[in-house]
Amino acid sequence: MRTRIMLALVAAGTAAGLTFIASQSAIGLPPPLHPSASPSMEPPSAYPSPVVSGPGAQAVDCATIPRLSSGALPQDAGGEFIAYGADTVTRCDTLLQTPGPTVAPPEVLHRAEAVTSFVRLLNSLPAPPADQACLRVAFTDQLSFVVTFAPPTRKRPLIVVVDRNCAALLVTENFATRVRSYASLDPMPLFEQLYRAQPPN
Repeated sequence: MRTRIMLALVAAGTAAGLTFIASQSAIGLPPPLHPSASPSMEPPSAYPSPVVSGPGAQAVDCATIPRLSSGALPQDAGGEFIAYGADTVTRCDTLLQTPGPTVAPPEVLHRAEAVTSFVRLLNSLPAPPADQACLRVAFTDQLSFVVTFAPPTRKRPLIVVVDRNCAALLVTENFATRVRSYASLDPMPLFEQLYRAQPPN
């Protein structure tokens, strides 16, 4: 008898929930979010965010940068390389094997003019030509840039991986990869120049 009462209550609750959702649709309200749904309007990224909490350089964890599988460049998905609204750019040097040599601590561009200049250079780089050659050098570390955006933009951080074998930069976002060649214009010297010129944060 108790089991029948419980089943009746569950059935009644399910019917009430379906009636509530149907009434929401009838008056033009969106259905409730699934508990696992993200409140952000952006599709999920292929990589987890390297920014754990808080703004700026202290929140970037270079150890979480994904390892690049080098050898051949993926097809460029096109579009703007770095979107408008970049707030900081952190240069990471991540070990590819452990134990390994000591690498330099992260360097961060935080001054607005420096960030804008560096992002402008990255956006000016062309897509690699089809015949751009890739070397076969076994590096012990991987260079990358983590671009964070101003909070009002609600944009996820971007990981710009430096493929030194192919002289290319890669950004994977929403499961599509944008590729830019730096064979004729290396952005690393400009980053170092801007980093040294800015006042301490």
